[in-house]
Amino acid sequence: MKLATKSLAAALVLLLCGAGLGYGAGFGPAWTPGMKTAGTELQNAMARLKVTPGTEGFLVMTNAGYGEAEGASTEAYLDVIGETTGRTPGTRTLLAVDTPCSEPLWFALCNRDTGQLEYLKLTGTTYASQTLDIRPESIFQPEVWGEAAKGPLGPRLFTVASITLAWSAGADWRMLKGAELHDHFCPGLNAGFIAKGYLDKNLPLGPGDRYVFIGAPSMCAMDALQSVYGATVGKSGAFSMYVPEAAKRNAVDGVAPSIIALRVNAEKDACDGLVLGFDWSASEKATGVTAADRSPKGGKSNPLFFISRVKMSWKLAQMPLEEKLAYIKVLRELHGPASLAAAIQNGGADPYAAIQ
Repeated sequence: MKLATKSLAAALVLLLCGAGLGYGAGFGPAWTPGMKTAGTELQNAMARLKVTPGTEGFLVMTNAGYGEAEGASTEAYLDVIGETTGRTPGTRTLLAVDTPCSEPLWFALCNRDTGQLEYLKLTGTTYASQTLDIRPESIFQPEVWGEAAKGPLGPRLFTVASITLAWSAGADWRMLKGAELHDHFCPGLNAGFIAKGYLDKNLPLGPGDRYVFIGAPSMCAMDALQSVYGATVGKSGAFSMYVPEAAKRNAVDGVAPSIIALRVNAEKDACDGLVLGFDWSASEKATGVTAADRSPKGGKSNPLFFISRVKMSWKLAQMPLEEKLAYIKVLRELHGPASLAAAIQNGGADPYAAIQ
């Protein structure tokens, strides 16, 4: 009898939990008509994907919390996603991409097992939808990419494909958070996280230390460093300067510098740093993506421009960090008083001039 009672109680708990998730049940009483429409569209997309809130390998990506719906902010739609799909950040199944606040609300749902992706984009008060095969053997075909970019996804195809494939490859959560900020997952962002791994081993922070990063020239890696270290522009932790010619002049063995990483301690009046470059040639050999692939004829109008970046990022995300650390090249070591950081960040047209 006790066993039967426990079984009944467990069944009731599961039933209540399932109802709370909203899938196949009534929506929350405080939901607006727009939220209810979104919930219905998410349910329909889940049905097409053949997933439920309990399905493993089921991702939802969205700009909810950043984008706009009916002239208002969309943070409440994160609750719609959670209650309808069961996706959460804690289970690495919900990613919120930082987009302009004026961009319409959208959702991308993916079943990792089948590679099917459903994209929903708010247009007025209704949703335009698009179904896509996101598996590498499909989406890496130029004709497939080009056709997909003509649908509601449009330029967001790069965002959705790059982050989804990195997630599918098991990318570290901190890397995915950086991709949320950067709004896509590209080789440059990868380079930033590889630099992070190098700095943690070779220029770690101690008591009273803080990082200051100078991107010279500016590159995607800076968003990774800002994300993982909290060294943001607004807190004077990051600076970027477009100085390609100065970078070329300071190249070593064909590797140009891109990041000046400084560890500053005001109390000790100390600044230690590294001028870092990324060996793109080595990473190209490892991933099979060449510089020519990344600079195809026609530039961004050519699907290969984006495919090469997604492919390279996807492959880098699967490689062990220890293997990727070899791509970071130390071009120069720096040591001096804390004021050295200010001298470099105020270097204007050539921050490298301050460290000659």
